[in-house]
Amino acid sequence: MRPLLIPSRGQAGFGLVELMIAMTLGLVLLGGIGYVFVGSRGVFRTTDNLSRIQENARYALDVMSRDIRMAGYVGCGNIASMTVNTIAKAPVPQMTVENALVGYDNGTGWTNPTGITRAAGDVLSIMGAFSSGVNLTGNLIPSNANIQVNGNPDGFKQGDVLMVTNCTNADVFKVTNNPGSSGTVTLTHANSSNTGNRLGSYSSDAFVMRVDQYSYFIGTNPAGNRALYRVGLDGTAEELVEHVHDMQFRYGLDTNGDGAVDSYSATPGTWTQVASVTVNLLMRSPDNNISTSTQQSVTFNNGTFDASAEDAADQRRLYQVFTSTVGVRNRLPAL
Repeated sequence: MRPLLIPSRGQAGFGLVELMIAMTLGLVLLGGIGYVFVGSRGVFRTTDNLSRIQENARYALDVMSRDIRMAGYVGCGNIASMTVNTIAKAPVPQMTVENALVGYDNGTGWTNPTGITRAAGDVLSIMGAFSSGVNLTGNLIPSNANIQVNGNPDGFKQGDVLMVTNCTNADVFKVTNNPGSSGTVTLTHANSSNTGNRLGSYSSDAFVMRVDQYSYFIGTNPAGNRALYRVGLDGTAEELVEHVHDMQFRYGLDTNGDGAVDSYSATPGTWTQVASVTVNLLMRSPDNNISTSTQQSVTFNNGTFDASAEDAADQRRLYQVFTSTVGVRNRLPAL
């Protein structure tokens, strides 16, 4: 019996129509994936830039707030009720109630000791003692051209401006020797950088603190961006945070001496009346092309900031305003 032969069928491929349908479905799927990817990347960039704006603003406000609170700090007591004698020569300013906190509206009248170009905004200068105290151990009489302290935990060095105080009297001087780091440390204040001797008579309960005058301003950094800088008496500028577009201050004034703020002004006539400082920062995103429109406007410093008025390279950045009000502790009533 002959075997039954089953006819073979030839292998069949995709037809043209089937290929076109498959390619169309693939393109639709690829387009959907690309759309999701682009959208997710946009959300990530926006979120990342907002986070960096907020981080920079919080750090800037925290650093400035600490210094503003310490304006006129002399270790103990109140600078208005103490005798403060500055024997350090210029450019160290006299430490007084009047210059403990001074603002310069849009930088007018401020002498820039750095080589950094001021880009925008107000300037605020704060003077006070900014370190912990080290107790005196020897050479306490005013006629001595040096004093001795127990150790050097704050790293006092030649050229530092220091204050010795006992809460009644205070003398501000510049160190002219290279102090040691342990044991009994001598701090010399020779006439090469100082004028005369100390006025106060101190005992072992007096202590020494570092004095500085910090000025905050917005300058142009080496990358060409606006940044918040802080410069001290030595003229060295420290970049704190980048992308601070503008900075404005308003001052709470105690006009009747009762320790409470009675009015606010951007240009106080008497700086000794300033009891609080309101800091207004306009921050911008590090990256451009974040916003979908150049028509951005935010309320800043009792006015409106319009991003469309900026350079084309900055119109699509994100802008955000941060505000903090800080009390000047030495001018507020004790609790």
